[in-house]
Amino acid sequence: MPTVTRSDQSRLALIIALLIGTVLASAIAALAAAGASHATPVAVRAAAPAVALGAFDVAAPTPIEVTFAKPQPPQPTRHATASRTRPQPVRTTRAARPAATTSPLCSGPGWVERRGTAALAGLLHATPAGVTVSFLPGGGALKGMTYYDRHHVDVFVQSCARESDTLLRHVVAHEMGHAWDSVHMTDELRARYLAARGIATGTPWFGCNKCQDFATPAGDFAETYAQWQRGASDNRSTVAPAASPAQLASLGAEFFS
Repeated sequence: MPTVTRSDQSRLALIIALLIGTVLASAIAALAAAGASHATPVAVRAAAPAVALGAFDVAAPTPIEVTFAKPQPPQPTRHATASRTRPQPVRTTRAARPAATTSPLCSGPGWVERRGTAALAGLLHATPAGVTVSFLPGGGALKGMTYYDRHHVDVFVQSCARESDTLLRHVVAHEMGHAWDSVHMTDELRARYLAARGIATGTPWFGCNKCQDFATPAGDFAETYAQWQRGASDNRSTVAPAASPAQLASLGAEFFS
């Protein structure tokens, strides 16, 4: 059997080491290649999202316009039974004037005389003695006229639609006051009347030429007489205030009876 020297052993160990190193190197290279082949897809898959994100980043984002409808106020609930037609305004009609066509004092032959006579009869006291009265159709501003020299009165009667019974009665009573004055009043009585009514002494009884009747002592006398005849509280005189009930009774007893 051949003898193995130390030198041969050393060479053999070196050869074996080289062989093992070569095998190990080959194995490591193979493993490295295999690892590289398996790692590439992972890298691609990992890079894919980055590429996709890059694509979105390149395009500029488009702004979105958002609008809202104008809010409507709450509408009242409509019931099924409610009418949808516009309500029509209620038109009122004036009541027909009473007695314009039915009363015999306002129509028919002789209605002027009948109406005037009824107004005269409605006064509280009798017509002054010696006085005559005529009732004539009226229509203007003139309601009545008294003629002192003849002691006569004209009353201009208007239709019931234009002159109420109350106004006509006032006109008749006023003219009766002038008629009483024309028959019964003297200068002395007129002076006493002025004092009783608080009118300045010496004030002309009939006033000035164009003075209104209510602004003269004669007109105040006729109005106060009419107030007494009607039992009223109103008096249209502008010379003195309306007489109180007590004053009216006193004036009636002294001057009107």
